[in-house]
Amino acid sequence: MPAAQRLMVLRWVIVGVWAALLTARIIVVATTPDADLTFFGIAEVVAITVGIVVIAVAVVRGQSIRRRREDEALALAIRRIDPTVWLVPAAPTTELRASIEAIRPEVSLGRRVTWAFGATEASLWELEDRRATRLLVIRWSRMVHVGLEDVDGDGRSWAIAMHYVRPDDTTAVATFFVRAAPGSRRMLGRGPRLERLVADLARERIVA
Repeated sequence: MPAAQRLMVLRWVIVGVWAALLTARIIVVATTPDADLTFFGIAEVVAITVGIVVIAVAVVRGQSIRRRREDEALALAIRRIDPTVWLVPAAPTTELRASIEAIRPEVSLGRRVTWAFGATEASLWELEDRRATRLLVIRWSRMVHVGLEDVDGDGRSWAIAMHYVRPDDTTAVATFFVRAAPGSRRMLGRGPRLERLVADLARERIVA
């Protein structure tokens, strides 16, 4: 049984338990007005609390599933164009947002983007109205340096910085945070995974 169906069943079970407790309480009050109803009060509070927790978990899980499906749809669309690319789920920095808006004023980057790295170029993609949109293309031959940058200077906001030369021969930098996985909102901090990714990108730049 899918997780969504299990949560639905659990919610209805909790509603059923709460309804049964309420019915039992009404019957007890009707038959024995002086009865101690403490047990019913505690049981109802527990049932309501558990119900609220289950609903909150279902909402959070539903949002996570939707984000993952959107990332998977974007990945599928990108690979239809070039099946050889390797994809990195990312989040834009303020600097990247400003850079894209300078190039394409009509575009406002969302919270989640995807970088596609192929044999000849790196490209930035976003899912917009269920359509894959390529927003930036950087050829490896125009890439100067790939490294890590502490964006906020607090030792926690580590982003990948790709320094490159635009077609008009002006220099630019594209910075982005790396998400832990497709659909995830958690960003990778400085560590083996992020450093390995930087090394792979630097090697790709040299090989290309």
